[in-house]
Amino acid sequence: MAITATDPSRSTRETSARTVTPRVDIYETETSVVLLADMPGVGANDLDVVAERDTLTVRGRVPRAGSAPEYQEFELADYMRAFTVTEDLDLGNVTATLRDGVLRVEIPRSAKVQPKKIPVRAG
Repeated sequence: MAITATDPSRSTRETSARTVTPRVDIYETETSVVLLADMPGVGANDLDVVAERDTLTVRGRVPRAGSAPEYQEFELADYMRAFTVTEDLDLGNVTATLRDGVLRVEIPRSAKVQPKKIPVRAG
């Protein structure tokens, strides 16, 4: 596989907010690898997707209300996940979109590893 993920059972502490590892689906197409990460409560302005060397890091911050709720069954948490990417993917042309709490990151395959159709001439 062209991309490997960190252990999803790990969670860490940062500042006063809890940080958790978002659940991610990864699938491959002919031309790219696609990551779908569940990040409810994160807005586009609170999201960082960073590609550096052989690592893709995704961080999302959930805005907090000014005061603590009277009653709470769901705890808001920030998100962080890192992926190791092999050299056959082009980290220079990654695209990311956020829609309905789902982050979609598409990493194209490097041009040198994509299949090339060779035209055949009759003659």
